[in-house]
Amino acid sequence: MAGEAEALHQWFQENSRPLPWRKSKNPYRIWISEVMLQQTTVTAVVPYFKKFTARFPDVKSLAQADLKEVYEYWAGLGYYSRARNLHKSAQALYSLGQFPKNYNDLIQLPGFGDYTSRAVSSQAFSEPVGVVDGNVIRVLSRRFGLSIEWWKTKEKKHLQEIADHYASLSEPSIINQSLMELGSTICRPQNPSCLLCPLKKNCIALKQDRIDQLPLKKAKRQSEIWLWKAEIIEKGDKLALVKNEYAPFLKGQLILPGEVKKQKLAPKEYDFQHAITHHKIYVQVTRRRSNFTGRQKLPLEWIYPKQLKEKAPFSLIQKAIDIGLGDRI
Repeated sequence: MAGEAEALHQWFQENSRPLPWRKSKNPYRIWISEVMLQQTTVTAVVPYFKKFTARFPDVKSLAQADLKEVYEYWAGLGYYSRARNLHKSAQALYSLGQFPKNYNDLIQLPGFGDYTSRAVSSQAFSEPVGVVDGNVIRVLSRRFGLSIEWWKTKEKKHLQEIADHYASLSEPSIINQSLMELGSTICRPQNPSCLLCPLKKNCIALKQDRIDQLPLKKAKRQSEIWLWKAEIIEKGDKLALVKNEYAPFLKGQLILPGEVKKQKLAPKEYDFQHAITHHKIYVQVTRRRSNFTGRQKLPLEWIYPKQLKEKAPFSLIQKAIDIGLGDRI
């Protein structure tokens, strides 16, 4: 594997994309990029990363910012719990006074999971620990011909041990990034460019013609159908929002008042359909004045429509309001 580590190092130096977070070993920028890249493609992340780090260039600026503004700069990336955890982690880091330099210390911080801690410690501080994300799982599964259920603890640990070994053979930052880059650009899920791969000589899946069979596919979580009856309640020029304690999506966030009900089949009548993770949401929008006395008992927060991006920067809410206030906007 030493020869492969050298090949990966050389391949990365010659073929890596000039991404903005690769310009230095700044742990803050690496951390922000890694969190953004979870559930999001590199192409989509780049403009958000530039905008976010221009406004919040360091731990202090992020820690001292209002969470609502953090949401505003995160708007469009989705999975808003990531932004909330970033803010919480920044406050912990700022209180600490420095960025921990190793995996064991980083993982103690709120919001720093196993992957993120390894990514930051290896890329920023050259700690010899491997990273295992979806791209690395695909590369290693094919390289070693592993027909394993990689989402299970024991099997994931086996992949982690392989990644750790690779990281110990050369510069950890380069090795980890090369494996991730390889999975993203060459060892793709479909139509991989095997002839361009620096690991092709020893790739067991390639030799056995099993590239399209690996890694094993994890069964997708079954989608849930929900009917959301969203209420647009008006008082003068303001609209009502509530802290979400009643819907299984956007938990804890400000959303429109209303009620939700799980369905077996998609309803025939609805204004629009939206998806958040495994939730298929069918939305019925009604508009009422502030004398509304429906079932909604949560305290209301009144906002102007122009404050929506600050208070509730979610496309689901924006769509509902656009439909409900069509004659006002």
